[in-house]
Parts: sequence; C-alpha cells; structure tokens
Amino acid sequence: MKFVLETGLNILVHGYDIAEITITGIHAEHPDVKSGLIDEWDAENHLGVIRKSILIRTDGSIESWAPQINSEFKPEHFLGFTKANPEIVLFGTGQHLRFPPQECLAVIQQQNMGYEVMDTAAACRTFNVLAAEGRDVILAMLMIEAS
Repeated sequence: MKFVLETGLNILVHGYDIAEITITGIHAEHPDVKSGLIDEWDAENHLGVIRKSILIRTDGSIESWAPQINSEFKPEHFLGFTKANPEIVLFGTGQHLRFPPQECLAVIQQQNMGYEVMDTAAACRTFNVLAAEGRDVILAMLMIEAS
C-alpha cells in the first residue's frame, strides 16, 4: 500500500470524451483558470473542461499544445518535452490509436525519454495511475478528431 500526499497542485483526469477532457484539482488560484486554456470551470467542484490540444503535467501545470490533429505533428512539437524532462510522456490521440511520425518520436528517443502512444481513454487512465504513484508524467492530448 502506498499513501500519496495531496499537495493541492495535483491534477487528475475526472472524465473524458472524444473532443474534451475534464480535469479535477483546479482551484480558483490556479493560473490557468482565467488564461483561456480551460474552456469551462466549475468552481464548486474544482473541475475544468478542456476542448483543445493540451499538455498536462502531474505537478499541476497546463499548457496549450500546437498540433490539433495527428497530421499536424512536426518534430518541433516534441522538443518541449525534453526541456521538462518527465519520466514518461503519454500521448492521447483521440478515439483511435494513431502514431505520430517516426521523426517526431525520434526527438524523444534521442533524449532517452519514455513515451507511450494510446487512445484518449487509455492515456487518461494511465495518467491517473502514474500521477497517484507520484510519478512525473506529461499527458499530451489531441482533442480534435480528423474527419
């Protein structure tokens, strides 16, 4: 059994759907409540709904991510992960598993950084498990499905 101290900065995935993710752990003082990254915020329940591509870290930071669909991936979209130096990057690619191009993944591989490519549901569940273990993880989510 492992106990994890809640610091108030931890963000977890509360729910997910094809075009949105609901996160918990968002408090009124969180810098992204009014930044435009969170599309809807429920102050009473500390829930935020996001409907755009996003990066979420287990330390509570949230930032936008440029690619909106898989075909927009470029190697420079993957450079930011190396600066953050997480244990692992989880890529949520929507309702279906879609691998980024190899030249994009090579940016992460060259830094000896772990990554997993999953559909949105699997990425969200895995993020929560790893966050509960206190691991340093980035959840990179594409929110727009290619038609």
